[in-house]
Amino acid sequence: MLCRRIHQPVVIGELFAGVLLGPSLLGRVAPDLMRGIFPPSVLSGLSALAQLGLIFYMFLVGLEVDLRSVSTRMRAAVGISHASILLPAALGGGLALLIHARFAPRGVGLLPFGLFLALAMSITAFPVLARILKALGMSQSPTGSLALACAAIDDVTAWCLLAMVVAVSGAAGVSPMVTIGGSAAFIAVMIWGARPLLARWLSHPDGDEAEGTARLMPIALGVVAAAMATELGRLYAAGC
Repeated sequence: MLCRRIHQPVVIGELFAGVLLGPSLLGRVAPDLMRGIFPPSVLSGLSALAQLGLIFYMFLVGLEVDLRSVSTRMRAAVGISHASILLPAALGGGLALLIHARFAPRGVGLLPFGLFLALAMSITAFPVLARILKALGMSQSPTGSLALACAAIDDVTAWCLLAMVVAVSGAAGVSPMVTIGGSAAFIAVMIWGARPLLARWLSHPDGDEAEGTARLMPIALGVVAAAMATELGRLYAAGC
């Protein structure tokens, strides 16, 4: 309600409420109350529901993106995305020089600490951006589509850079090449495999309502399967 009064997207209020109810404030001031509101026994279930909601929400965001308008400006999207990473990354690296001695975990050198902080400061939160654009009615506009394309490129770049940062930090069992190769393979399968199959599946006119509903089930299962594939890829990369 407060965010609506000051003409801010509702997602900003949701994020603020999450900080207030989480360990940063409520958990520090009244930990027993936080455990009463969010018992440890239900957190795993809440996390699973949250992940499912996020998966399907991002799928719906992707459906609304005008890929034709983005494809004509892909070079601009790549340039804008990487430019938006460079400045925050440089500032994050400079900040690491100032706070390394105080905040770095024991045994973590300046290089991995600086790289990780630079990366953390430079990546857009894709779901939050999508919610903001949706609230502003811009998700299907040329500017909104370009912003979402930039955020998607940010995400791919972030995971590749994160794999390299973890490798530089000396963490055992992490292969950056597996992460990068797996990401490229997943994108290729989605573009040249899943996308044509989905287009063919939806090209036939719907029959009755029951048939239309039945068509949604394989799509929903495919969305979940794609999310599982990325999670299994992450676990495999961590175990290499």
